[in-house]
Amino acid sequence: MHCAMIQAGEIQIIVGDAARDGAGGRQYCGLWSLTSVHRVFNAFGNSFAGLIPGHLRGKGPVLEQPGERTCLLRHAACEARPYEATAYYTARAPHYIDHELAIRWLHVERPLSMPYGEVCWNSYINCPEDPRIHYLSGGGWHRYQSPSHGVASRIAPSWLSPQQREPMPDPRPGFLYDWYGAGFDEPFFYGRVGEMALVHVFDAPERLRFYLSPSGGGESLLPGSTCPAWDFLWIVPGAQWEAGREYRFRMRLVYKRYEGDEDVLAEVRRAQDELGFAPRA
Repeated sequence: MHCAMIQAGEIQIIVGDAARDGAGGRQYCGLWSLTSVHRVFNAFGNSFAGLIPGHLRGKGPVLEQPGERTCLLRHAACEARPYEATAYYTARAPHYIDHELAIRWLHVERPLSMPYGEVCWNSYINCPEDPRIHYLSGGGWHRYQSPSHGVASRIAPSWLSPQQREPMPDPRPGFLYDWYGAGFDEPFFYGRVGEMALVHVFDAPERLRFYLSPSGGGESLLPGSTCPAWDFLWIVPGAQWEAGREYRFRMRLVYKRYEGDEDVLAEVRRAQDELGFAPRA
């Protein structure tokens, strides 16, 4: 079994392993598809995916379906990748996907340039008219997309000083290491896909970072446009990055008709109450 379909309330999701030969080969595990009764088009790029855990991406994870509304992707430790990781995707009515990643390193090797751990996720968005994410910053709404791939792409909590942020690798190994100045006040953001809102609500806010690309999802069907990547990651501080210790990272994805900023905030508060997510550290 390489994929499974789950329906709950207004939404239908397809969770798949890395068997599909997508735009960049066999690497796109996670949400192959997300649709709603209010929008029949996939929210994620059809040759890509959403909520792709980087530690499973292209690693041949095994798909299992332990329940009617839950699928998981499991990676067993091996010599080349000495960690165990399991990603859970659970659909809940009327329009929620609760996602969790459990990961445990068998041993930890810290490169001098990376004295901390990073656990990353990618989501490639399907042809949005508005490529920006929307989040609270400085007490008000901030709406942003990085100007180009690798430029002002990384966003931290607004309450962290530059000294409290993790040091940047040197040399920087990828596009996600260029800071953007307007940090987030609370651990959530949302984007617009047609008439829908795609709301991301997270736990562990002090560890959370957003990172963006205006072109990570490839070409758009909209003339003169590209498809963005609305990505995120969690930091594992070096002092807490230990072999044999299990780390669990949780989030909720909300996919519903867009009814304005206040409705998004109501969904954020509901997720925080139901799942025990802290609004900030």
